[in-house]
Amino acid sequence: MSQEYFRLIVSRFSKDVYRKQVQLEEKALELDAKEMHEEKTEEEFSRLSSREQLHLFKKKLISKNFATYLTQCVGEIIKDNDGPESFPQLPGSHLGMSSPVLEFIKNVIAVLELDPDVDTEVQHLKKSLLAQIGVQEYSAQAKWENPCASFILSDVFCSQCQECRDVDLCILPALEENETSAWTCDGCSTPYDVDSIERRLVGAIQRKCIRYQLQDLRCTKTERVSTRILSRQSETSQKLKLDISRKEVASQLRILHNLAQHYELEWLLETAANLLQTL
Repeated sequence: MSQEYFRLIVSRFSKDVYRKQVQLEEKALELDAKEMHEEKTEEEFSRLSSREQLHLFKKKLISKNFATYLTQCVGEIIKDNDGPESFPQLPGSHLGMSSPVLEFIKNVIAVLELDPDVDTEVQHLKKSLLAQIGVQEYSAQAKWENPCASFILSDVFCSQCQECRDVDLCILPALEENETSAWTCDGCSTPYDVDSIERRLVGAIQRKCIRYQLQDLRCTKTERVSTRILSRQSETSQKLKLDISRKEVASQLRILHNLAQHYELEWLLETAANLLQTL
């Protein structure tokens, strides 16, 4: 339900604003065609420039129409009482989301915030909707974060058109029933060699883990490599840090684990699962 509401809001904002812009442009052309000596009988709103009228239209669309409609949408989503199980597990899923209504509000606001003309109205709307579900406006819960992680594999070669492209494996569509490959070339739609991609992914994550295990420790103050074996502090009695953090490696392993599950890559799945257990 929340996905349908989200699509409706985004499409309505785009289409309604576009239609209004076209109407204003057509009207402006008609007014320009009139002779200058004709008496003007337009109302005050119509005497505004096309840009000002469009600006005002967007503000009213957010503060009146969307405010009422979104309040109703939030109420309907709350009634459904869905939990974490309602979120799909996709290759790029990396956030521990638990509240569909909260994520719905955050994503709708994130899209509407892209238009700087309605920033004030969107912030008022955000505050109102978050208050409806008992979340403070500036809390950590209310902060939007991209729900889709990114894992870019560079120089993926197409055997048909001989092109090499960087491919974000997390955002490409899933394997359809009649397809023979999970990923296809953007230029000619030829399926990529999945076995080759899997080998590269396994090799990449193994090298990443080796670099993580063999890396030096650095002083948090001087950035110098520590030469004191088994010491928890540097020569200046400062904490030591890693160039490649455990969190970074674990995050990439989880992404690859999700990819392997989604596209049924057994070798990659086994490798990622084993490394996650030992990390």
